[in-house]
Amino acid sequence: MSSSSTLAKRPSSPTDKDDVKKKKNIDAQYALELKLSEHSERPSIGIAGRKVSVKTNYLRVLTLPTGSLLHYSFVVVPDAKPPLKTKIFSQLASQGNFGNTCPVFDGNSAIYTCTPLPIGDENDTSNFQISLPAEGRMKEKKFLVTIRKVENIEMEQLMGYLKEKCIMTSQIPTCITILNTVLNYGPRNNYAVVKQGIFPEDPNKKPIILTGGIELKVGFCQTMRPGWDNMLVNVDICAALFYPAVSLIEFCRQILNKNSVNDLRRGINDYELRELERALKGIKIRVTHRGDRRLVIKVERLSSKVADDLYFNNEKEGRDMSVSEYFEKAYNRRLEFKSLPCIMDKKKNYIPFEVCEILNSQRYEKALSDKAKADMIRKTAMPPQDRFQRIEEGIHHIFNHKDDENLRDFGIEIDQKMMVIEGRVLETPKVKYARDELVPQNGRWNLINKIFVRTRTLVNWSILVLDQRANNQVKGFAREFKATLIERGMDVQTDPAIEYGNMHGDFRKEMGMAYAKARLDRNQQVQIIIIIIPKKSSDIYGKIKRISDTELGIPTQCILSERLRKPNNKSCWNNIALKVNAKLGGRNSTLVEGQLDYVTNVKIPTMIMGADISHPGPSQTIQPSIAAVCASIDVNGTTYCGQVSVNEERRNETIEKLEEMATELLQIFNNKNGCLPHRMIFYRDGVSEGQFSGVVKKEVIALKKAFEKLYEQGKTPQLTFIVAQKKHHTRSFINSFNILGNCSKKSLRLLYDGKKFIIVLQSHSGIQGTTRPTHYHVLFDENNFKSDEIQEITYKLCYLYAKSTSAISIVPPIAYAHILAARVRMYPQVMDTNIVSGFQGRGSYGRNNSRRRNDTTEDCGDSDQKTADSGHSDESSNGGLSLPEVQAVLKSAMYFV
Repeated sequence: MSSSSTLAKRPSSPTDKDDVKKKKNIDAQYALELKLSEHSERPSIGIAGRKVSVKTNYLRVLTLPTGSLLHYSFVVVPDAKPPLKTKIFSQLASQGNFGNTCPVFDGNSAIYTCTPLPIGDENDTSNFQISLPAEGRMKEKKFLVTIRKVENIEMEQLMGYLKEKCIMTSQIPTCITILNTVLNYGPRNNYAVVKQGIFPEDPNKKPIILTGGIELKVGFCQTMRPGWDNMLVNVDICAALFYPAVSLIEFCRQILNKNSVNDLRRGINDYELRELERALKGIKIRVTHRGDRRLVIKVERLSSKVADDLYFNNEKEGRDMSVSEYFEKAYNRRLEFKSLPCIMDKKKNYIPFEVCEILNSQRYEKALSDKAKADMIRKTAMPPQDRFQRIEEGIHHIFNHKDDENLRDFGIEIDQKMMVIEGRVLETPKVKYARDELVPQNGRWNLINKIFVRTRTLVNWSILVLDQRANNQVKGFAREFKATLIERGMDVQTDPAIEYGNMHGDFRKEMGMAYAKARLDRNQQVQIIIIIIPKKSSDIYGKIKRISDTELGIPTQCILSERLRKPNNKSCWNNIALKVNAKLGGRNSTLVEGQLDYVTNVKIPTMIMGADISHPGPSQTIQPSIAAVCASIDVNGTTYCGQVSVNEERRNETIEKLEEMATELLQIFNNKNGCLPHRMIFYRDGVSEGQFSGVVKKEVIALKKAFEKLYEQGKTPQLTFIVAQKKHHTRSFINSFNILGNCSKKSLRLLYDGKKFIIVLQSHSGIQGTTRPTHYHVLFDENNFKSDEIQEITYKLCYLYAKSTSAISIVPPIAYAHILAARVRMYPQVMDTNIVSGFQGRGSYGRNNSRRRNDTTEDCGDSDQKTADSGHSDESSNGGLSLPEVQAVLKSAMYFV
């Protein structure tokens, strides 16, 4: 093996595991040797592709403040939450305490001005006594406010950085923070705020209600950031979820999908009770039966009995009394929904549903159901022309920069026309199948008359039917699907063994029966089990995958039963054939020789690695963060395997066990190819810009430690570390490019800091709405890529996603890592919060739990889409959770696609 990047040998690790300080010093020294920084410098400007003019949702900043800006601290005693602090600051300002200055407040602890505040003493500190009057049930509150000058911020440093006259300093991010505070101060005080978005109320617009009753509100957001040579303002629309301000009875009707509230008079079953409790827990409601005393309470749980059967001791009456009888006697109110349970608060008071209404403006932070997700995507998708028109409305009527007094006072002027910049349309790569080649149109193609590049012989397989409604269709499906596999080039030597199971039975037993039937019939190892399921469900899916991955060691393919009932469903069977062939070790397609030489050069083998972390939802207080890493193990960059682990620190964005995971993946590559890779390109998802520095330092060091375990000194592979970002608000539009007006296959510049190595790539065509490009930030690069090189590699990899006949929006290894992490999250041990602390290891799983995150989405009837799976055994401090180990036969396979 030829020598790759040479690195001074890392000092040996401390022998005392508790010596954390010493370990940190070693890693810091190692980072210094590697010269790790937050960004690699851009080596060159990309020139590949055909130039086009692209309209973007960015505005050019024409003038910025000059001289110094002043930063003051704002301390409130007793401490208060940001909304209350904003009220306190507004009261201070309205009392004339700031003289003729026009300060802006960040909503928490900082005040910024362009002229000094008139604060009195020699230490530039002032104290104020503020009283907020009584409001509703809230008594008058008094606060001591201390304002103290912190520092002067020199804008010249930001100006010099933009003109490439100085390097990044600690004050430049502060300058940008101040500019964003000024930019958003007025709008955030005038409209409802959710995170970075503002949401103007429009009484003339009909509320957008999703499946399950959740309200979707559409608003606007804006941020200021450095561009190529000046500051830019990015303006976009955004959305947030809220509980609807309706009666609790009406919300329950929507949750349970009833046609009328009258359907609730007959009561609900146990399943519906659990659904309601899951949906209502934590909501703030207002009771309406006390006249002016409109008490606000928080839902803790629901009663197990209905109002008519729920008795309590009424001390005034000296006897037990039902809730319905109590309301009739105490409030002269006969309950109409006495067959429903009651709300219970912390004090264990019982409140009937019909005397409750949902408090306005409550954010919804739980996971949406699959139907609600699909509903949200459909209702928020806008054609590019409509989206840009809506953004124009926000610029001129909501943000209204030219009339914003805060911008004017700070000397900030913003152009009101969206920027038109240069994009480059990249050449579409040629996709190769066994017998022919093709050039995708708009990033898409089909499987008509296509033979997979490499197929596996299918000798022994079975179908397990877990939905009795599909019993009559399953034999017809088996014939059609077998024919589809043969058309795609697979040698299918037998019909599948068919086992009819029980959806409500023991899944381990049902799957074992399907396995045993196929094994007994043919005395051959079972290669795959197709499982027909009645509905999309994380519970069902998680149990199936946990058993197949960690006990049977056999790939499984889930298919919704409704797909079997649809006639002429050839396209669906083709899509599932893509996945089955990949799971069996086949290769569906590649790029034509010469299209991706950097990756496919057998003399310099290259590993493509992708990583992602799946964090629990806001309402999931016990579930851990799960990290997944996938890596290519063939010279074509088409076959991948994966590892998964649990982070000990919940919501930690760093992959804590990356060293061990990378070591295992490198060993699999070595076993498959007879050598270790000479080069590695590592794509990382899910990292915000504020986390770049910490993540790149820790994870590059972890990868280097893995290299040192397996390579001779001085022969470690050259590493390029890239962070991919999809969560941003950059949008672009071109009038005559594709059918939707989106810009596919393009790369943009000028919108980002010209000194940083950033590729902005839109590799896919959207089905509906305005497509979102992916930002690839090159943070560490030993391969010395030019911009066009890393752009070409990244773009062409997007045509090699095993599950699809279209280019995808992000490189496949990241997509696979996302699937892998989400799959393991649905294992019962992880899903069920009651099991987390008690699970003892492989071979058991717990009961269903109502607090469950449903991450499955459907891919032509297949509930595997966007779910994920495990390849690594792990112990963590997250309640002692132990992930069951994936069977050895699957560890080098793409069983998770």
